[in-house]
Amino acid sequence: METTKKLLVLFCLFFIINQAISESEHMETFCNKSSTSNNTAYNTNLNTLLSTLSNQSSSANYYNLTTGLASDKVHGMFLCIGDVNRTTCNACVKKATIEIAKNCTNHREAIIYYFSCMVRYSDKFFLSTLETKPNTFWSSTDPIPKSFGKFRQRLSDKMGEVIVRSSLLSSSVTPYYLQDTTRFDDHYDLESVVQCSPHLDPRNCTTCLKLAFQELTHCCGDQLWAFIFTPKCLVSFDTSNSSSNIIYFQRPKRSGSCSLKGNNKILGGMVLSVAASVFSLLSF
Repeated sequence: METTKKLLVLFCLFFIINQAISESEHMETFCNKSSTSNNTAYNTNLNTLLSTLSNQSSSANYYNLTTGLASDKVHGMFLCIGDVNRTTCNACVKKATIEIAKNCTNHREAIIYYFSCMVRYSDKFFLSTLETKPNTFWSSTDPIPKSFGKFRQRLSDKMGEVIVRSSLLSSSVTPYYLQDTTRFDDHYDLESVVQCSPHLDPRNCTTCLKLAFQELTHCCGDQLWAFIFTPKCLVSFDTSNSSSNIIYFQRPKRSGSCSLKGNNKILGGMVLSVAASVFSLLSF
C-alpha cells in the first residue's frame, strides 16, 4: 500500500512538471480579427499549407510556400530558432500548426509564437517586408545584481556588435543566426542571440534587430534575461555567474506571454526538483 502511494505521488509530480514544460513553450497567438472569412476554398488551401509546413519542418529550420490562386491564395512560413535540432523544430512546428488552426478559425491572417519556433500565414505576401508587430516577449522578474557593474552599457555594446556580425550571415546554413557568449570581469557570462527571417535583406535584418533590441531594453534591460520574438526577427540575452549554474525564472512582466523560459536552465532546475522529491519519497 505504501509503495503504491509513493508511485502515485511520483507519477503526479512528473505529470505536473511535464505539463508545465509543455505549456511554457507557447508564447502568444495573434489572430487578425479584421480579416475573417468563411471562404471554403481559402480554408482548404490553408489546411494544405499548414500540413505542408508541418511536414517540411522535419528537414529544415525555415520554409515558406504559397497555395491557391487569386483571392483564395494563402502565403505561409515557419522559422525555428537556430540552435534547436530537427526533432525539436519538427515538434514545435507541428504543435504550432495545430494550435494556430484551432485558435484562429476563419481568420485570413495569423501568427503564433513558441519558444523554439514561429508559424505564420496570410492572404497577403509578407516574406520580404520589414515588420516588428505583433511581437511578444518573456523576461525575468529578477533584476541584475549591482555586482554586475555597468551591465546596460555592456549589453548595448555587445548586442550592437552581434547584430552587425549577423548581417553578414545571409548566406550561411542558418541565415542571420548568431549566438555569442562573453565573460565579463571573470564574474558573469552574457549570452546574446539574434536571428532574422532568411527572406529579409541584410539592411532590413539589421533594422529589425535594432528595433527589437531597443524595445527589449526599454522594458527589461535591467533583468537577468529577456527574449523578444517579432514577425521577422528575434533577440535575446541571458546571464549566468560562477556561483550558480541554474537560474530559476519567474513570470514575465507582460500578460499574454509565457510563464517560463523553456531552455536547458529551467529544465535543469525542474530535473533537480524532481530528483529531490524522489529521494525524499524514497526515504520515508
